[in-house]
Amino acid sequence: MEHKLIFEVMPYSKTSSESYAQKITGRIAEAIKELKNVTLLNIPEIVEENHNGQPYYRNIDARKFGKELGEKCGKETMVNAVVAHHNSKADFERWLGQAVDSYKIRNFIFVGGKIPSIKYPGPSVPEANKIASSKNVNFGNIFIPGRLGEAGRLFEKTQAGCKFFTSQVLFEAGHALSDISLYAQKCKAEKVKPAKFYLSFAPISSEEDLFFIKWLGAEMSRETESRLKNAEGMGQESISIVLGLIEKILGSNKKKSNAEVGLNIEYVMIHNLGLAVELANKSSKLLG
Repeated sequence: MEHKLIFEVMPYSKTSSESYAQKITGRIAEAIKELKNVTLLNIPEIVEENHNGQPYYRNIDARKFGKELGEKCGKETMVNAVVAHHNSKADFERWLGQAVDSYKIRNFIFVGGKIPSIKYPGPSVPEANKIASSKNVNFGNIFIPGRLGEAGRLFEKTQAGCKFFTSQVLFEAGHALSDISLYAQKCKAEKVKPAKFYLSFAPISSEEDLFFIKWLGAEMSRETESRLKNAEGMGQESISIVLGLIEKILGSNKKKSNAEVGLNIEYVMIHNLGLAVELANKSSKLLG
């Protein structure tokens, strides 16, 4: 199935009680029922790294949560995996096999380690792509607009089988449009079919949200930040800003590179779930 709009959902903590886990999953499932145009749920793998690159998994297995939520909502699910943290290529291949056979998941996003200087035990993202290519699954990678040499990275991952990219949360358009344009030119020159892009957007409703989204790496101009801080209601203002940004990106992309673009809507913090549902429903109308 072709997906135009996907919705990102955070798995709950491993320390959650059974009653809380059921409550939060039920709340999310109810919200998702309002999303008529969302056909795929994106489940990130929440993992923290220490200075040695060793992982700490604070939340439940994304595959388990994806299976539970998919069954409740009747929608397809997609699971992220930080492939660098697997013990070996063989370990990653076993993980992928279990995801398909035991959890019935067929959509994936493969993510690399955070610290370039560390030699991780697991496969690189292109290596994970090549392993997954033999499994008849749908998989993509991460797009970080503005990162040095990003268009080249996107091309390398496409050559290794990547079918789509999801971006970091965007509040500005420039770097994303520039990297997509350079990537499209490279694909055209090398006669390689370009991958699809799912550009990520999220509403925010407090200064704490604003600080956190910037800490995560979202680029935000002083003008945008000032507009949010001075708004009567930051949540609705953030939706207005994002909708304008999506229109700008879709219009400019059509003129410059005409890459295939979809949207990934996320809430980042659970208190913004309702705003994210509103943003998803309104932004879906811009996709046509």
